[in-house]
Amino acid sequence: MAGLDLREELKRGVKLHPRIVAQDLLKKPDELQKIAAALPVFIPFKGKSYKAAMWVIDWDHRIPSRDYILRLYVFYSAQGKAIGELSYAERLAQIETEDIFPEFDVSDFAGLSADEVYEAEGPVGGELKSFRLVSEWRREIDVKSARRAEQIARSSPHFQEVASETRARPPGLGDLEAAEWCPPSESGHERWGVDVWYLRSFNGMVGEGTAFLVDLEDEKVVRQRDFQFRAG
Repeated sequence: MAGLDLREELKRGVKLHPRIVAQDLLKKPDELQKIAAALPVFIPFKGKSYKAAMWVIDWDHRIPSRDYILRLYVFYSAQGKAIGELSYAERLAQIETEDIFPEFDVSDFAGLSADEVYEAEGPVGGELKSFRLVSEWRREIDVKSARRAEQIARSSPHFQEVASETRARPPGLGDLEAAEWCPPSESGHERWGVDVWYLRSFNGMVGEGTAFLVDLEDEKVVRQRDFQFRAG
């Protein structure tokens, strides 16, 4: 983390949504310490380094809230942090103009400017679920890395086994596709990898497939998982 302790950043300066504050939630030091202790390891993307971070505890658009969303905005530069803080201030001002009555819905802090953006959800008083990278660039994979990841996945025994079990698969489902970058905080692997997707079936509404996490440095598949999606 290049010297930046994200756990200490959370305990020292987490920002709370006004609706979280109004409900008197997640403000005790021991609650923040519990959340901080359970955080995964965050590693900057491809040789970058974290210079600053902003933690936000967001609300679930319910009164009373049953869940909360923990958002992490991390920055590679002081300039990036300044832009992120400005986008936070602008969103907070917008929320304050909307916050007239408790029964009125108000905006949240999703989509602020940052170099890497993560989020996790959890029940109030309970444990957070896994963090997800939600940066828009997650699916922006350079052609060389994409083709290499697909080649590694194709030659792996993991793919060979799945392909042998889906020989009747319609050709219109396409080939292996390098779909998105996957960070260590999400996969549990020591490095960033590329998730290569293989669609096994699709009935026009629901699709099912297998994702192979490829470590480009070690040139191997390090994780395999099934996924499902719904069209539209």
